[in-house]
Amino acid sequence: MIRRTLILISTLLLLALCSAFAQTDSQDPPDMSSLMGDGNFYLLQGDCALAQFFFQEALKIDNRNAEAMVGKGKALACQGAFSLAITEFQAAIDFNNDNVSAYVQLALAYEDQFLNDPGRYPNRLNDALSTLETAEQIAPESAEVLNTKGVIHYQLGDLENAKDSLERAAVLALSTDSDLSGPEKSTVTVNLGKAYRDLGELELALQTFRRAVVLDPASASAHNNLGNIYFRLGECNQAEYELGQAVTLNSNSLSAISQLAIALFECGRVEDSIPQFERALQLDGAVFTPPLYTYLSRGYMQQGRFDEAVRRAQQGALLPPESADAFYYLGKAYQARANAGDVDAARRAYERALELNPNFSDAQQALSSLP
Repeated sequence: MIRRTLILISTLLLLALCSAFAQTDSQDPPDMSSLMGDGNFYLLQGDCALAQFFFQEALKIDNRNAEAMVGKGKALACQGAFSLAITEFQAAIDFNNDNVSAYVQLALAYEDQFLNDPGRYPNRLNDALSTLETAEQIAPESAEVLNTKGVIHYQLGDLENAKDSLERAAVLALSTDSDLSGPEKSTVTVNLGKAYRDLGELELALQTFRRAVVLDPASASAHNNLGNIYFRLGECNQAEYELGQAVTLNSNSLSAISQLAIALFECGRVEDSIPQFERALQLDGAVFTPPLYTYLSRGYMQQGRFDEAVRRAQQGALLPPESADAFYYLGKAYQARANAGDVDAARRAYERALELNPNFSDAQQALSSLP
């Protein structure tokens, strides 16, 4: 309801602006600078339809203005119209083939197109990388270009090249003559930290995420990633603090809430973890993370809430992709509940766990212990 109301308000405002522009056509029309300023303002506010309107009005004044084309493309991409956005960015490059921002935005649109429909656009990450290599020839010392290039390498699973590009981006971003804001510098630093983390360089990742938090203390992403590294290093108190900060800063982040819940559970605070798991499962995307259901089932078992434990364990086992762990804990939940038929249900669960992982010794032992 709130979303519909906001869309309605935005639409009415857009209609009012169109009417106002029509009425003032014979008087003093808005100048290019004002239209561009308004477009960028609404883009920052996330009102992408209004931003698109202002950039389109700017293009009526100067249909060869590459900056207005880039702005319109960003507004279209913000609305999920990636093909149209790509057309705008390509047009901006055609008018000015030294426009680095247009190359970067084109690469990001290619990335978004792939992430939203990889089956239809399987080669878009390579297209993005090629675009950024051209941009790098134009601006070899651009932190924005190198950061985006590193992100694309990361998406492609090329961690070494991602690390190389992101290290160079971070040096430029953190230099004394950089004009990037604190949050922008933090974003580059977070991206570098992720590359270190996935390469197993956890101490470097820890230092990098710490720097990201200092650069932007209000960044939920920086706190979330720092908390994750503390957890991996076995530093429970620091992990819980940083992940708690991330949840406070972004109360709808499935990643932050899930990681906080798991850290609490694995650090022995099972009772405290249960409300966090319950909260996580109410968020969009929870069905794509089956382990959350299994963790919650285990928590319920410890509380003696066996019916709820079975229900959540069933969900965790049946949601794709299937995992041996999920079926193992489903069997444990049936065993703990011990209703009529639960022994046979537990046996089937353990057998399925062993089908998925024949070397799962805990499942084998649990199966053998059944009467």
